[in-house]
Amino acid sequence: MKTTRTWVGSLLLAASSASVAGALDINLNNDSVRLALSWMTSPSPNSLEGEAAIYYNTDDYYIGTLGVRVVGETGRQGNPLEAGVGGKLLGVLSSGDDEIDGLALGLGFGVRYYPETVNRLVFGAQLHYAPDIVSFGDVSNAFEGMLNVEYQILPQAFAYVGYRLLKIEREDTGKTATLDEGAHVGMRILFQ
Repeated sequence: MKTTRTWVGSLLLAASSASVAGALDINLNNDSVRLALSWMTSPSPNSLEGEAAIYYNTDDYYIGTLGVRVVGETGRQGNPLEAGVGGKLLGVLSSGDDEIDGLALGLGFGVRYYPETVNRLVFGAQLHYAPDIVSFGDVSNAFEGMLNVEYQILPQAFAYVGYRLLKIEREDTGKTATLDEGAHVGMRILFQ
């Protein structure tokens, strides 16, 4: 466990020192918490973005992710729709009765919509899927999906509500294990 904490801490430190701009994101509900640090190589809307995140839930699942994606405006300049494509490495450790240890490399996409008629409101969605060929250990495949509705409270701070589903298929039993599911509240703080 100490090795995992050291690895995650080093990863977050390296990511923050190499970034031009980024965000600190935390969300939670009664059963889980997620802390993420993201960074981008240039100001939005066209950039290469990275994210390192760690989850914990009351079923003693520890989940770490490391992702990278290309993000940009879709279509014409000034379009309120921003999209991104990329990959995400997901690692799972559990210390409860349902022991799972494994890695999965997923591909996915995300979108963010800024409605012109409602200032400061943002709708976002992300999907990532890792099939069996790029899943290792106790993980046969993995799926992560997130939906968020955000409101920009300050120029550099967003509050949001969202829904997340994170599940894997176990290699040994073939059964699906839901690692995180449900609504959450969170905040995202931008920095440069």
